Amino acid sequence: MSTSMVVADDHPLMLDAVSGLFEGLGFRVVARCRDGLQARAAILEHAPDLAVLDVQMPHRSGLDLLKEAREEGWRTRIILLTAGLEPGPIMEALQLKVDGLILKGAGSEVLVRAAQAVASGSQWIDKDAMEQVLGRLASDRAQAPIASLTPREGEVVKLISRGLRNKEVARELGISEGTVKMHLHNLYEKLSVSSRTELAILARERSLD
Repeated sequence: MSTSMVVADDHPLMLDAVSGLFEGLGFRVVARCRDGLQARAAILEHAPDLAVLDVQMPHRSGLDLLKEAREEGWRTRIILLTAGLEPGPIMEALQLKVDGLILKGAGSEVLVRAAQAVASGSQWIDKDAMEQVLGRLASDRAQAPIASLTPREGEVVKLISRGLRNKEVARELGISEGTVKMHLHNLYEKLSVSSRTELAILARERSLD
């Protein structure tokens, strides 16, 4: 069964290039949109599996649509395409738990792999984009109480930073998945992070991985 998709970009060449990239690869583009309002209407009409959205678009940006997706509970998973690396918008997208964040300069094969990963339920964040926010996050969390972590919480952080899911962490540590979720909740509170991605970034900053 093909993965349905809405693609939105205000640059016609980019719109055609991204849309054409997925043809014959198990994806079905149900709408091509030139601005944020068109993209919103198409997503609400078609309820696609994925929406690949330019961050900067007239009327509504990709980030605006991500906010609306979270507020309104859309089932569509959101991938943002960005040409720039401003830490502010990237951090906001991470805090909103964006499903995918890709630089426009990335290769076409990267975008396809990202879409496949996001469609399967994973999160895909461009490594260069993550590097751009490391400094900002480090300064914001300079006093994060790493020393207060229990040995078990430290083990959970290391496994999360390796990309393991809750079920895999539970199996690795010989504990229940519910216990992993409890540890994650405590870690988020102690370290002032709001997502697995931020937790993994912090682990890299403090050499906990």
